[in-house]
Amino acid sequence: MKLKYKNFEFPSNPGKIEIMSSSNCNSKPIFDGNSAVENVSVNPVIVTGSGEFFGEGREEYCGVLQNLLKSTESGWLFLPSAPPVKAYFTEFKFSQNTKRNSISYTFEFTEDCTDRKSERLFKYTVAGDGENAFEIANRCSVSVNDIMRLNDLKSPFEISKGDRVVLR
Repeated sequence: MKLKYKNFEFPSNPGKIEIMSSSNCNSKPIFDGNSAVENVSVNPVIVTGSGEFFGEGREEYCGVLQNLLKSTESGWLFLPSAPPVKAYFTEFKFSQNTKRNSISYTFEFTEDCTDRKSERLFKYTVAGDGENAFEIANRCSVSVNDIMRLNDLKSPFEISKGDRVVLR
């Protein structure tokens, strides 16, 4: 599974991906010399990483990512070995290495906590050959509108075989 944000799938996975989850705790001393600790809030998940683009299209990949960074809306971030995260693209840096004919990059995504629930239940399916949003909606008993909204689709026919389609 390759790293994917909104409609951009990385041509190959970054060499390094880090996922940071944290919370804020409040500590109060109690009468016997111990402390009582209470979890006050959960911070947004931060996903950072780095990698390289090689060969044809490397400049184009950077251009697409720079345009995604300008977006004011969050989108689904699919990670190779973790649950999807609805996130904002918050940082992208790159530099060209002319000797290696490559572009090195780093990135950061910050979770969109607007609709965060105490327990996340992600559900998605993989699109079959020739399937579109209508067929997937029928197969999975969800609405086409939900599929369009959750996957940032402009058309119900943008789905290709093997795409991960968020259902809720």
